[in-house]
Amino acid sequence: MLHHFLVDAVILIFASLAFVALFTKFRLSSIAGYLVAGSVVGPYGLHLVSANEGTRFLGELGIAALMFVIGFEFSWPRIVAARRLVFVLGTLQVVVTALLVAGVALLAGLSLTASLILGFALAHSSSAIVHKQLLDQDEVTTSHGIATTGILLFQDLAALPVLLLVGAVASGAEQDLAGLMLRLGAAVLVFTGAALFARKTIGRIFDWIARSGSNEPLMLAGLALVAGVALLAEMIGLSLAVAAFIVGMVVAESNYRHHLADELRPLRDIFLGLFFLTIGMSVDWSIVLTEPAATVGAVAILVLVKLAIIFALARFSGLATNAALQTALVLAHGGEISLLILTQAIGGGLLPEVVAQTALAGTAVSIFLAPFIIQFNRRISAEVMSTPQLVAEPDDMIGGSAGDLRGHIILAGCGPVGRLVGTVLKASGIPYIAIERDVDRLRIAHREGHQVIFGDATRRGVLEAANIDTAAVVVALLNSQPRLEQLVRQVRQLNPAVPVLVSTRDNRGLTSIAKAGATYIFPENLAAGLGLPVQTFVALGVSPEEALARVRAVRLRLNPELRALRTI
Repeated sequence: MLHHFLVDAVILIFASLAFVALFTKFRLSSIAGYLVAGSVVGPYGLHLVSANEGTRFLGELGIAALMFVIGFEFSWPRIVAARRLVFVLGTLQVVVTALLVAGVALLAGLSLTASLILGFALAHSSSAIVHKQLLDQDEVTTSHGIATTGILLFQDLAALPVLLLVGAVASGAEQDLAGLMLRLGAAVLVFTGAALFARKTIGRIFDWIARSGSNEPLMLAGLALVAGVALLAEMIGLSLAVAAFIVGMVVAESNYRHHLADELRPLRDIFLGLFFLTIGMSVDWSIVLTEPAATVGAVAILVLVKLAIIFALARFSGLATNAALQTALVLAHGGEISLLILTQAIGGGLLPEVVAQTALAGTAVSIFLAPFIIQFNRRISAEVMSTPQLVAEPDDMIGGSAGDLRGHIILAGCGPVGRLVGTVLKASGIPYIAIERDVDRLRIAHREGHQVIFGDATRRGVLEAANIDTAAVVVALLNSQPRLEQLVRQVRQLNPAVPVLVSTRDNRGLTSIAKAGATYIFPENLAAGLGLPVQTFVALGVSPEEALARVRAVRLRLNPELRALRTI
């Protein structure tokens, strides 16, 4: 048994390495690489590896780890504020998609039960793929990222009763549906109570663990939390993805969200890789050859119909046209819940074999396409919308230019902080231009009277459009550390002499940013820690210069690694 497991593990690892390396070499999604690897070595490919309970469990644990980390990006107040997206837009998306697909299936001759099962199966999208891609692309907190997460959260909530009902019908237990719904309600109440209790205690537990001064206990505590949530969800019948997401939001209110996110990220990626491998292994691709027209039709329904429905509903819910289209592009595919519902239906004989396998193949094809569509959702949206400020080519990905500006400030990022900096500069009569790639932030900045161009500040063409060669200062206000490093390196290539001021969320990763060529680094957590004591000393009659010197001296004693860096 152990030998067989090791052989399977070696085959999967080498297959993943080969295809993921190939895909990433051509700047394609690693998810697609895992899917292709699973298809090639799986039971419907070369049959080198067979799916088993162990690989499926690890894949589910990967989803839990991912949703746990995603939950860090959201808080209870944010969910309450986005309740319209979750409960209105999410409900409409699932119900409208399910009913439309079911209607088409009824017209094609399927029974009402089979049509509804097919409709609700195809209404779901892949939470794992979407969230990983949005995380990698730094789009989780954009308008379309928030809308997407809201819809996916409701999809996961809706998946539980659908799976229970399909299982009941498949087992011939229709008469006990009332009992099933009662158990479902009880499960939700139990988990909600557990989550509220955890909200009061998790922070204290992590505080106690953190006193050890070592990273390993905190990482193990995070893993224990995810595993415990998985066990609780399994015991009470709650969706694992929803459970992990809720606990992630609970932990987000503690002081350890960023640390745990960083610590769990490598394990999350490993587990997710295995999950996508199992998806690739689960589909019989021979149906594509035997029923090509039906397969193409299934893919078209999934991609095009869902695209149209989600776009219309997103616009109806008040999203801007560009954000609505991006939301639709990100969600226009099937998901792991789709595969699970269809598999249950096949096992219970609720769907004709040809229809079920065609739906499975169509869902799998859409899952293969999903990473590519999500990866290029901004570019596709820009092309479709044909707006002047949204040009697809990287070097021209701008709307407007810096004109004849010289000796100006470039603000790389025009979110709330960037707009505040711009307001101060404008009040002081200092010329500046901002760069922003989020369309909603761009429009807000325009409304407030800021000079801003659309584009990715890390791209050469965008920086040149902002007159980087004649700029006096560059202020980097990006949320992602890798993008900050990329921006600094690009600026240094185009204008080696210009001062680059970098704002970071915290004091992690400062060394790598400094090596990239930053002139000053402004960690936001240090800003609060330095600013208040300085003002306290000034209030006591100490000069600002002396006050700043005193606070910096204390900070350097606490963090000697900062001596080698230029920090504000």
